[in-house]
Amino acid sequence: MPSIPSVILATPAWSLNGPNVFSANLVRGLRARGIAAHIVITRPDWTDTKPLPRPADIPFETLPAARFLSYRARCRTMRAYLESRAPCIYVPNYDFGHSCVSAQLSNRVAVAGIIHSDDPQHYDHVARLGSYWNAVVAVSTSIREETLRIRPDLAGRICTIPYGIASAAQFPERSGAAGGVLRLVYTGRLDQPQKRVLDLPGIVRAALDRGVPVRLTVVGSGPAETELRARCAALGVASSVTFLSTLGSTELSAVLAGHDVFLLASAFEGLPISMLEAMGQGCVPVVTDIRSGVGELLDDGVQGFRVRAGDFAAFADRLATLQNDSALRRRMAEAAYEKAASGSFRLDRMVDRYVDLFTRMMTTPFRRSPAGLSAPPNLPWQEHLPGLVQRGGHAVRELLRGGEA
Repeated sequence: MPSIPSVILATPAWSLNGPNVFSANLVRGLRARGIAAHIVITRPDWTDTKPLPRPADIPFETLPAARFLSYRARCRTMRAYLESRAPCIYVPNYDFGHSCVSAQLSNRVAVAGIIHSDDPQHYDHVARLGSYWNAVVAVSTSIREETLRIRPDLAGRICTIPYGIASAAQFPERSGAAGGVLRLVYTGRLDQPQKRVLDLPGIVRAALDRGVPVRLTVVGSGPAETELRARCAALGVASSVTFLSTLGSTELSAVLAGHDVFLLASAFEGLPISMLEAMGQGCVPVVTDIRSGVGELLDDGVQGFRVRAGDFAAFADRLATLQNDSALRRRMAEAAYEKAASGSFRLDRMVDRYVDLFTRMMTTPFRRSPAGLSAPPNLPWQEHLPGLVQRGGHAVRELLRGGEA
């Protein structure tokens, strides 16, 4: 078997999101198998409203680029960084700006592009750059199907590798009989456009109005936290909601094991790693019925419930069912745990599949034809440049052209 060179996973910032949790898990798993791997942070200067604790056992590097470099200059720096470490495998993840160097890399840098979410930004990513990626990974079957609808020419290079997580060694037993307080938990980014976290107080209010005693624990951070707290107060549920900051994996597992139900109100997802982690600790998911990974993790009525996004009454109905039937709650909790703890969603299985993929990448001939930069429609870092908006569209155009804005 050919040796796998160093694996470099990129992220703009070490903030709370699924791709970063995935990256830490993969790097840890690769290193345990003797494969060199690290994470490179390309925008350490970003102001982060949702920080994620850095694991002490994961090596990090920082892209050596000054804060106000032009877009083209940053890309030149990223290209030089990767080429200086070649041969290597580069995983762009959601670093949509710097990943444009994929079109200009030598063949000594193999690229594994991952489509993490069922949303236009990720599909634009593969539509623009898939031609320059040695391999394309979809985290769910439905994402793979949608990608092939957009880029049918990638059929020979795309595969599906779902996220893997470390579940509890055995099913976590819970106390609580029918009629007791139902302990709800949400973990993840406090964000409204995707996660719809402002729906959570409405779900709690609907459950309480039905006479269902619930308590919600919110674990995480993000830009919607202040508004979320205000919404809890406005709906009169603040005393039924506890806020915790973002937790490390060990602390998070302990919190999840002490709750009954995992809530997810998202408008879209990829394969929700927070839901998978909750299932791995025996939480019953009550989540929105959305395309992509939710349906691959949860059969409605078996491991949990799926309901229409924004339907607070439907959420309350399912919570009432679980609160009133402790036997059903346990069966669903066990089914959720078994789904996460066995088969495709085990952490070691995910790492094995990436090792197989990287090995194939190193043995399969692939030659990219160098091309110009193909910038994403909205550079993620524009909003982080102080004064750019005030200085007007001219500054943005200069940044895109490569001038010093």
